[in-house]
Amino acid sequence: MMSAIKFLVLVALISCSTANEEALVLKIGAIFFDTEMKLAEAFDVAVEEVNAVNPSLRLEPIKHYMTIDDSIVLQDLSCELIGNGVAAIFGPSSKTNSDIVEVLCNMTGIPHLQFDWHPQQSFRERLNHQMTVNVAPMELMLSNAFSDILGSKSFDWKSFTIAYEKSAHLNRLQHIFAWKQLHKTGIKMQEFQRGDDYRILWKRINNAREKFVLLDCPADILVDVVNASIDFNMTGSFNNLFLTNLDTHVSGIDRFYSREFTVTVAAVRLRTYIPPPVHDEIDVFDNEVDTRFDSLGTQLVYDSVVLFYNALLQMSQRSGFYMPQFSCGHGFWQPGPHIVQQMKELSPKQVKPPFKTQRLKINAHGQREDFNLEIYNPLIDRVTHIWNKDFQLVDIEKIKENSTQAVKQRRLENKEDFSQKPVRFTVATRVGKPYFSWRDEPEGVHYEGNERFEGYAVDLIYKLAEECKFDFDFEPVRDNKYGSYDAATDEWDGIIRQLIDNNAQIGICDLTITQARRSVVDFTVPFMQLGISILSYKEPPPKADIYGFLNPYGVEVWLYVMIAMMITSMAMILAGRMDQFEWEPPSENANRELVRQNIWNMHNTMWLVLGSILTQGCDLLPRGLPMRLLTAFWWIFALLISQTYIAKLAAFITSSKLSGNIASLHDLVDQNKVQFGTIRGGATSVYFSESNDTENRMAWNKMLSFKPDAFTKNNEEGVDRVKLSRGTYAFLMETTNLQYYVQRNCELTQIGESFGEKHYGIAVPLNANFRSNLSVGILKLSEQGVLYNLRNKWFNSNESTCVEDSTIDDGQFDMDSVGGLFVMLIVGLFIAFLIGIAEFLWHVHRIAVKEKIPAMLALKAEFNFLIRFWLTKKPLHTYRESRDSTSTGYSSLQQLSSGSTVKKKKKTKKRAE
Repeated sequence: MMSAIKFLVLVALISCSTANEEALVLKIGAIFFDTEMKLAEAFDVAVEEVNAVNPSLRLEPIKHYMTIDDSIVLQDLSCELIGNGVAAIFGPSSKTNSDIVEVLCNMTGIPHLQFDWHPQQSFRERLNHQMTVNVAPMELMLSNAFSDILGSKSFDWKSFTIAYEKSAHLNRLQHIFAWKQLHKTGIKMQEFQRGDDYRILWKRINNAREKFVLLDCPADILVDVVNASIDFNMTGSFNNLFLTNLDTHVSGIDRFYSREFTVTVAAVRLRTYIPPPVHDEIDVFDNEVDTRFDSLGTQLVYDSVVLFYNALLQMSQRSGFYMPQFSCGHGFWQPGPHIVQQMKELSPKQVKPPFKTQRLKINAHGQREDFNLEIYNPLIDRVTHIWNKDFQLVDIEKIKENSTQAVKQRRLENKEDFSQKPVRFTVATRVGKPYFSWRDEPEGVHYEGNERFEGYAVDLIYKLAEECKFDFDFEPVRDNKYGSYDAATDEWDGIIRQLIDNNAQIGICDLTITQARRSVVDFTVPFMQLGISILSYKEPPPKADIYGFLNPYGVEVWLYVMIAMMITSMAMILAGRMDQFEWEPPSENANRELVRQNIWNMHNTMWLVLGSILTQGCDLLPRGLPMRLLTAFWWIFALLISQTYIAKLAAFITSSKLSGNIASLHDLVDQNKVQFGTIRGGATSVYFSESNDTENRMAWNKMLSFKPDAFTKNNEEGVDRVKLSRGTYAFLMETTNLQYYVQRNCELTQIGESFGEKHYGIAVPLNANFRSNLSVGILKLSEQGVLYNLRNKWFNSNESTCVEDSTIDDGQFDMDSVGGLFVMLIVGLFIAFLIGIAEFLWHVHRIAVKEKIPAMLALKAEFNFLIRFWLTKKPLHTYRESRDSTSTGYSSLQQLSSGSTVKKKKKTKKRAE
């Protein structure tokens, strides 16, 4: 009986030893904080699943919990696990700031596995952490991924704000900092803290007119942070939000899914393992969803257990393997480094069960640098791209995965993505002909909607909407301004403000593309090219002044000149009579008396004075010194008066032929008679205020100094001011607008050539995805000639009633210009003949008195001789009284004529002989 019992005990011991040889049980330790119960549950599930893989190797978990981060407590817990013979230690998480676990494991050869992000290690620190393996993606690689994503064509973020929670790991953004500078036009930083009033954060971002925000914060406060942005209109269709937390999909952000929340949201997460479909009845009808590994932390805990188990499974089958049995700091487990090396060499395809995350591969430093990153819309859980370090960003549609077709057909994919397309575009514009104006309503007709408006911009939007397939609503801005920046308030106004505030998606009018506006909005390709011109009042041509030759001198000067002539003549008479050299030698007079004659009488002196001032000279010359000095000084006076008159007359005639003395901006700046200005805050004023050209700066300074203010609110005010000023104000405006007003206002004209090339474009919010579509549409309309036809329709119409002056100024003067000279000549001739007639009649009277004949007879005799103009010799007595002749006064003439004829015949006969 006893022998039988001994035999049974022996068989039991043999069977137990055989069982122990078949199933190797190794202890593993884990350290969690008491707030990480989900991670502990994931750890238990992972151990349970790997124990079912191979019955020859089983893991026995030992878990310890911490309430606070205390390095002493952590050291005690680690030493306790090592003393219990654990083959690996998992954790703790990055909530601890101590590396005591890494150091103890490195001293004892116990593998240490981490499952979240820890501070980046230096080379010296890695020497003390050679037994540590981290299955969380490297922050350096995540940083590289974020930089690739935002810089890709699909995103193309040019400037944005990084809003980060104070405890966030900014190491994962270091590539972005290297890619973009911390600048107003690059990257802006906004820090906040858990528990803050998050509205303050979004107020600062909204005040900066930011439309692109990178948000880095824990998943548990993500919903609260995003919810605070709604009050500041940061959820419009042109706002963009990039969420860097890899647990965004479990944050509950999908609660914002609605038609009102149209912000473009993108998030990232590690791509999980997708098992092949199993076609059995259980899988078809089982709708239960496993949520145990939704968060990234639980997935990485699971992957760390699987990684260690598969490496341990291969090492345990080798000779020389043994279980650790020593206390903390009193031994070294030799298989430990081999297990760590085996974990670095494992391929994801070799492990069982499969990892929860794809492409888990450990590098030589124990870090994970290979993984697949999903870029998705967390509102609808739709994946758009996949990032990988080898292929960078790839569109999901281009990736062929035969085993994932069933997963792609999710229920959530049927949701509509409200952030992708606004139903209708709101077009912000301003009232100003000919671009946009209210349409006149005929009697009995009432327009609604977009039919209420007309103009170049209206027609252009209609054509673009037809070409680019979109709907629109026009919305004139309340302040009717283009959009200028106020440095005092740090605010924009007008159309630009509407685009910044997401109240409109398109801005169009005569809106000039400037660098300042491009910093807050984007522009399409230009739809119109133009310059700046000067609008001026067209003064009517002056009436011809036939006495304009008198204008060089005033009436007062002419009077003084005539008085000077009279005084000089009288002075010459007096000087000539005083100077003995001016008296002629003695001669006999009619009474045979010796007398001396003086030639300087009023007739001769006036003739000399007049001839001198007319630069014609005179045959009467003075002989005495006093007379010569007086004459010389008169000649000097006459020379200066006459030459000054000629010069002034030439300048006067030349200036009168010109339509104006302003022909360019240079002329406008150099004069002080005409004020000039432009629209306040418009692109033209910016052109002058920001120009480095000397002439433009002088023009701008002059505009600022003018009183009253030279600036206007709009083009219409400027045009009205030019018309009312009648030549004392000029308005600087765009060429196309100037041509429009000149054609419809006959009293306006353009001065000089255009300058300062400018372009009109359509404004859209920064980085709007439809901008390129609008640009392509504008190019197509230009190629089809539509833009040319629209310009002719609104700017070059034939409605002008102005009569163009067809006369060409060739430099010649007409009778209106020199008629006064002919009038003067006629008047002179008339006066001369009047004096001549008076002298003739006085001569006839003297003959009648002297010869004692009737005055009529003497007049008849003298008149008969006068009209016989071919006679050049006059007899002493033209009248001989003859009682026998019926005609008197001819006998002597006949005798004179016959006598001269006889003498001529005698001379001719002598010559013939």
